[in-house]
Amino acid sequence: MNDQSELFERLWSGAATLEDWTASVADGVAHGIADDVVAIHTSYFFGNTTAVRTAEGLVLIDSGSRETAAQTLAALRRWDEAPVHTIIYTHGHIDHTWGARLYDQEADAKGFGRPRVIAHRNVLNRFRRYDVTHDLNSLVMGRQFNQPGYTFPDHHRRPDEVYDDSLRLDIGGVTFELMHGRGETDDATFVWLPQKRILASGDFVVWVFPNAGNPRKVQRYAPDWARALRQMQALSPAVLVPGHGPVVHDAPRVSELLGSGAEALESLVTQTVALMNTGSSLDAILHHVRLSPELCAKPWLQPKYDDPEFVVRNIWHLYAGWFDGNPAHLKPAPDAELAAEISALAGGAERLARRATELATSGRTRLAAHLIEFASDAMPQSPEIQATRVEVYEHCMEAETSLIGKAIFAVYQRDAKARSGG
Repeated sequence: MNDQSELFERLWSGAATLEDWTASVADGVAHGIADDVVAIHTSYFFGNTTAVRTAEGLVLIDSGSRETAAQTLAALRRWDEAPVHTIIYTHGHIDHTWGARLYDQEADAKGFGRPRVIAHRNVLNRFRRYDVTHDLNSLVMGRQFNQPGYTFPDHHRRPDEVYDDSLRLDIGGVTFELMHGRGETDDATFVWLPQKRILASGDFVVWVFPNAGNPRKVQRYAPDWARALRQMQALSPAVLVPGHGPVVHDAPRVSELLGSGAEALESLVTQTVALMNTGSSLDAILHHVRLSPELCAKPWLQPKYDDPEFVVRNIWHLYAGWFDGNPAHLKPAPDAELAAEISALAGGAERLARRATELATSGRTRLAAHLIEFASDAMPQSPEIQATRVEVYEHCMEAETSLIGKAIFAVYQRDAKARSGG
């Protein structure tokens, strides 16, 4: 057993982490999958690229991120020097699409034709949205990944050809079947190579709990995501190249990974919709819906990025809009006005802050966050209350498992530090 195989076994069992895997591919690694097919990895945090050698040139499934596309290109060229004939986007996220510009530049420099880029039609809508919300995306991404001052990419490489439901490509003796599904995005494609029984899933599979609930991003589609995973499972792939993380080679393991991901999303959707149909509020649903311990124990379903509770919120929004069932939230009072009233009833903002500390240190971080925000809104200029807010959010971050949740708490902790003078 080689080092990569041993590492994979440890990842599958939960004995190793994705950070361990990232360290093993950090310089850019072309992982051989089959004759004339490699998966190129640079980091868990940026998308994989699949490269297929054909008689007409190379076909790439995704192209790398701004941060690591040069490493992806270098790893590709260590494997093969042929021109890139076609690039398929699995979706429009920048860690999967930005590298395409490097292949345009390479083609121009070497005097051969630029690659043809193919994607689902909604990728065009995404790039238009990115253009008009560029500053918002810079803000959101900087906060999500704890990178203040982050600048979102622009001048996105548009696809040359788009499709709607499915598309078959025959390129240099190799067949590629593109199939559309909604999941993390509404523009997603998974790619099936029937001759080789290789599936490139895009971000339908990311080796952590599905990112179907991200609080600062546009609508996600948990029901459709589950259906897409079932559709992939029915193909009986021998090899799975996920959007992020290591390749899965064993057909029964591929089936288990796809099936358990579908089951987790199906469970959340079924439970949430059943409670919605009884007239339950979002608050009641959030504190009632739970996944089975067996699913939660799967190493590839850990809530390290997104969280099942966030997914429940997204399911609610998909079916019921933004109103959560609490009449006080329909046309709420300003936060500062509500905070002042609560503070007066409690005997002062300082008292709220002290109680928030007690709750946070005892592990009741959800309630502590409510109280410290009331205290902060009631006395926004108090350095002492802001210092307490820093402490409370430290406890909240420690209690949170998802990267997204930790990052959001960190945003407000930084705000509190600045306002405390610390």
